[in-house]
Amino acid sequence: MGRDDGSAAGEYAAILYREARFELLSSGTFWFADTPDLPGSVDWGANLPRICTWGRLFDREADRAFYIYNVHLDHRSQESRERSVQLLAERIAARAHPDPVIVTGDFNAGEGNSAMRFLAGDAGPGLRDSFRVVHPDAVEVGTFNAFRGESTGPKIDYVLVDESWRVESAGIVRTQMGGSYPSDHYPVVATLRY
Repeated sequence: MGRDDGSAAGEYAAILYREARFELLSSGTFWFADTPDLPGSVDWGANLPRICTWGRLFDREADRAFYIYNVHLDHRSQESRERSVQLLAERIAARAHPDPVIVTGDFNAGEGNSAMRFLAGDAGPGLRDSFRVVHPDAVEVGTFNAFRGESTGPKIDYVLVDESWRVESAGIVRTQMGGSYPSDHYPVVATLRY
């Protein structure tokens, strides 16, 4: 769902999955704003509409369901990031089923940012950064590369999980394609088990 109009305009926070393994049970998109169900909403000092797409997937191999949320938070407004993660936490708490939770995306917030601390803290949903579970002391973990291959900046992209998940591996993919990077952010990946 496009962030600008709730249809096709603007970027998406898409969630891709293997249909042979996973069945989509329910899904939706909400905007990080005071009117989260109004497509194209911009609020809290954000310069663009910012969204979260979520899905409840049934894992045929494990015979259980889980929720996944994919976000893109504002890159300019700290107020927007803080209020966005509060809204995200409210939506996670209000989910219809008590299934495990994964949250992924571009948070535009470093590991020490108050928005990220909220997500990990007792006041928030108590999520863990899968990368730090596996690599607690790693340095040069920047995920914004500006298409130049940098890695010294902050880590702003995450795969966050609740306590239901066992993190088997996690990493930052710094692969080039034809001498260039396909995105200005490095992908972050994790292998998770129930």
